[in-house]
Amino acid sequence: MQVKMENQKFVINGEDVFLYGGELHYFRVPKDEWKDRLIKIKESGCNLVSTYVPWVWHEPREGEVDLTGSTRGERDLKGFLALVREMGLYCIVRPGPYVMAEVRYHGIPAWLLDNYPEVVAKNREGKEHPTRVVSYRHPVFLEKTKKWYEAVNEVIAPQQIEYGGPVIMYQLCNEIGMFHWVTNTSDFNEEVLNKFTDYLTGRYGSIESFNQKYNINEDSFSGFVSVFKEGLPSEYPSFHFEWSEFRRVYIRDYAGDLRSFAKDTGITVPFIINVHGFKDYSIYSRGVDYPIGLSQLYLTSEFDDVVIAGDFYPGHIGYDNYHDLVLATTFTRAISRKNQPVFSAEFQSGRLADRPRLYPQDLDLNTRTCVAHGMNALNYYMFAGGENYENIGLFGRRHEWQAPIDSKGNLRPNYEKARHLGEMFRTIGSRLLDSTKKVHTYAGFNPDDYMTEVVDKRDEAFIGDIVGKREQASFDGVLRLLTAANIHFEAVNLKAKLNPVNIPSLWVFSTAIMKEELQRNLSEYVKEGGKLVLYPEIPYKDENGNLCRLLADELELGTWEVIGGRPDYADVMSMDAVNIRQRLHFQSFDGKPLARFSRTGNEEVAAYVKQYEKGEVLVLGLTMGHDYAYQLDVIKELAETLGIKGHLHAENENISLVERSNGRESFLFVSNYDEVEQGTVIYEEGRPALDGEEIILPPMSSVMVIRDYEIAKGLSVVFSTLEWTKLEQTKDQVTISLNPVGRGGMVKLKTDGQWNTEHNEATDADTIKITSVDKPVTIVLKKQSL
Repeated sequence: MQVKMENQKFVINGEDVFLYGGELHYFRVPKDEWKDRLIKIKESGCNLVSTYVPWVWHEPREGEVDLTGSTRGERDLKGFLALVREMGLYCIVRPGPYVMAEVRYHGIPAWLLDNYPEVVAKNREGKEHPTRVVSYRHPVFLEKTKKWYEAVNEVIAPQQIEYGGPVIMYQLCNEIGMFHWVTNTSDFNEEVLNKFTDYLTGRYGSIESFNQKYNINEDSFSGFVSVFKEGLPSEYPSFHFEWSEFRRVYIRDYAGDLRSFAKDTGITVPFIINVHGFKDYSIYSRGVDYPIGLSQLYLTSEFDDVVIAGDFYPGHIGYDNYHDLVLATTFTRAISRKNQPVFSAEFQSGRLADRPRLYPQDLDLNTRTCVAHGMNALNYYMFAGGENYENIGLFGRRHEWQAPIDSKGNLRPNYEKARHLGEMFRTIGSRLLDSTKKVHTYAGFNPDDYMTEVVDKRDEAFIGDIVGKREQASFDGVLRLLTAANIHFEAVNLKAKLNPVNIPSLWVFSTAIMKEELQRNLSEYVKEGGKLVLYPEIPYKDENGNLCRLLADELELGTWEVIGGRPDYADVMSMDAVNIRQRLHFQSFDGKPLARFSRTGNEEVAAYVKQYEKGEVLVLGLTMGHDYAYQLDVIKELAETLGIKGHLHAENENISLVERSNGRESFLFVSNYDEVEQGTVIYEEGRPALDGEEIILPPMSSVMVIRDYEIAKGLSVVFSTLEWTKLEQTKDQVTISLNPVGRGGMVKLKTDGQWNTEHNEATDADTIKITSVDKPVTIVLKKQSL
């Protein structure tokens, strides 16, 4: 392969590449303007262009496929890929069969839905699915999709990088399972139900085993599936997780079908599966449901040549929602294969409608946040606007998307932000790729907590309990607080083996429900030396509601009751009257109390820490959000109980500090998510960093501080609060272009005495120092013989 994934980065033709790209839909731009758009994309610092290839556009009538522009120039996919190759850009192709892309029928030809209605998904009543989404593995749909792949890959395959072309990745379908999630309607097409019967037969072997597990009495799997489809009797248990696990397998196998079609037609580059889940809430978007997509697509990571790529649409970013991007980034990594980079195939650069507006600083800060937390490749959606020819669009003729390049080819203000980032990544990207985020602890990610894409009415109560608590106690609670407190973590897939050597401390969300195997996994983790924080509850039931106290009994966690569902307060360590929403009341426990509820005078314990065998467990029986600033002090104090502490500290608690390092170079992301100016002195392990210089950041901005960066023999960066946008080197001269982000900036260089510049303000022979730079500057350093 010319495209590999190694050490969480893309390696193309043997070189590490920070992929930085933008979406351009050739079918929405006049053919004679394609080159103009590609030039502008390249001039922004991008090395990648991505495009959907809509089946509905290229085969409007069955059997009439145009991929060379014979019916209209904007259908000339072959010509577009040749032009991308000529421009020296990489390319991602996304030929569906679903593309969404704001086109009619989401990319599926109308003739397929009209002439072959049997492929359309069905609800429980046998009516068409409200979105008319197809049953993915229906044999007729797969047959037609295979023919489409054969046709389109005749154009794409020769343009892969191994043949000197630009194509480096190939996306399989788009946002698989999204339609079922947004409508809360699963697919009960006969084809799907037959697959469910086969799944149950393969998993349980005999109907007797199945009956025994669920305490029912069915004659056959097919008979049960018929009952399941019609609606379960009230005396039957919930089969929510059984059906959800089947749907995971079904989606994996569908992705496998498409992967096989692609490979059989000559595709050899890696494949992309992109993940949906961000939802608009007026000016903000939220990622609280993004892990639902990760759960749906979880098993597609089993393919070693598949990249799990997220669709990140945070909208306007601020202090209240930037953690959504942090969690989406680290959760995506948690379910990905070890060597896969975190990649966003659709990273928001604008919005479909013109209101609410997405500002340049949103594009900038959204990008920096994800890169700070380990993202090594991203593709902006959209980078260029366009027009919906031949009534192809879902929302009328115009498709502007607030993109950096509008439909006429004009540049919008967010283009300059994208260009600055592109120049920076082009300058230091290869070394940034070798650097990983410095973490202080780990957070558990259980995909099964997000098996909530479709919820039947009978299951609303217990699933609603999980959903409410995972958002309040974890996503917007503990994990939000850790992020804001600059205690950084990577997420760990809790379905994998947990090794205390690699994961010394672990924060795990739990309700009353947790699978027995996960309870056992966590118990073994503590016994072998791990430090476990369990919150806000202790599980005592398995996923089917059966009594299962394995974790509580193995670690001797005592007895308790749940008090909550309303605002209250508790005393947590040294902080009194901490606002909470729910608490545990322990009647018995063996450990050191950390939180008490004392309003009744009974000193009821809600949290405690204890040692058990080689490890420790902190039972944090509190549902606590980030409602008040003092809760940051609470989470820090709780973390320190287990020796967990951030290595960087800002005098100003509103500043975010994240470091990526490879053990030599350091890249420190200092971010202000507020809409007022913020400044701070940074401390590292208790000592002033950056010579104690204060960094002052404008509203909604971030600076990437470079430290310990070797430029040439005898010349290195001690630190620079100015961002590097160009670095040119010869044997005797180094030219650096620098941009300030805040109110002034400085760069400090260390030399062997042979390098100098006219800008030098230092008096030491081995130091070059330039301070108070408040506008772009170019520094020329020349080497002199001693």
